[in-house]
Amino acid sequence: MIIWQPGEEINKGRFIIQGKPLGSGGFGITYKALEPNTGKLYAIKTLNSTMQLSEDFAEEQVKFINEALTIKGFDHKHILKVHEVIQEGQLFGVVMEYIDGVTLFKYVQNQGQLSESEALLYIDQIGQALEYIHNKGQLHRDIKPGNILLRQNKQEAVLIDFGLTRSLATKSMTNSLTEGYAPIEQYRRKGNFGSHTDVYALAATLYYLLTADGLKQEGEISPVPATNRKYDDEPLPEPKHYNSRISQRVNDAILQGMEIEPEKRTATVLKFRESLGLVVQPRRTPPPNPLPASEEGGLKSSCGMDYKKVLAAHQPLSG
Repeated sequence: MIIWQPGEEINKGRFIIQGKPLGSGGFGITYKALEPNTGKLYAIKTLNSTMQLSEDFAEEQVKFINEALTIKGFDHKHILKVHEVIQEGQLFGVVMEYIDGVTLFKYVQNQGQLSESEALLYIDQIGQALEYIHNKGQLHRDIKPGNILLRQNKQEAVLIDFGLTRSLATKSMTNSLTEGYAPIEQYRRKGNFGSHTDVYALAATLYYLLTADGLKQEGEISPVPATNRKYDDEPLPEPKHYNSRISQRVNDAILQGMEIEPEKRTATVLKFRESLGLVVQPRRTPPPNPLPASEEGGLKSSCGMDYKKVLAAHQPLSG
C-alpha cells in the first residue's frame, strides 16, 4: 500500500508532495504537489488505500487510467484540466490542474443558501460543461455540490471529479453514487442511463443551492433520495417550500429535472437549461430588402446604375 507523505519526492524528484491530502473519496485520494523546476502547483490523484488492498486493484487501476486518458482530451473552462498520467512504483497518478478554491457544498454551508441569480450562474456553467461531456459520448454520474469547485475570488465553477465518467453507450455500470443526487437508475446494475441521468443530479444540485437553509433546519444536507421517493413514498417537497423567493419557473424546472422515472424527466442538459431560462434563442434577422430592379428586370446599383447596360457597353468587339 502506498500513501504519499508531505515532503516526499515522486516521479524521480519531479514532484514534491505538499501538506495533507486535498481530499479523499470512495475510491481516490488527491494530493497537492509542487513541481520545483517550474514552481507550479498540481493536484495528483491516485487510488486510495482501500482500493489498493482490493482484489480488483489491478482492474480498477486500468479503468482509472483509461478514464483519465479520456478526460485528458477534454478542453473546457468549467472542467478540471487533466495534464498527464505518471507512475510511482506500482501506483499510477493523474496529474491535474490545481485550483485554489472551495467546493460549492462548503461555500453554501458557510454562506447559506444562494440567491436564485447566483445559483443559476453556477448551474449554467456546469450545465455547459456537461453538454460538452455528453457531446463527447460520456456521462459524469456524480454531479453534486461537493464535486464542483469555485475558483478563489471568482464566480467560476469547475467540475473537479472526473473519476466516475462512463460511456453513454455503456448499459451496465458500477454502483457509484451519492444519495440525494443520484437518480433511481443508478441504483440498478443495469438501467436506463443517458443524458437524463446527469440532468437529475444537476437539478438536485440546484435544489440544494436554493434550499440549503431549510434543509439544514430539518437536519438534512441533500434532497430526499430517489429510493426513498420511489419505494417509501416519501415526497420531495417543492423547492419553494423551503425558499419562497424561488421563482415558479425555476421551481417547476427543478421538479421536472428530478422526475423519478427517466421517461418523464427532462431529457437533456440543454433542455434543462432552456427550462430555467438560461439559453437565449438567437434572434432571427429579417432578410435584406431586394436590390431595386431596372425596367428591363435587371439589377441596379444603390445609386441607380443599371448593371445590364454597363455590361453591354463593355462587351468585346466582334470581328
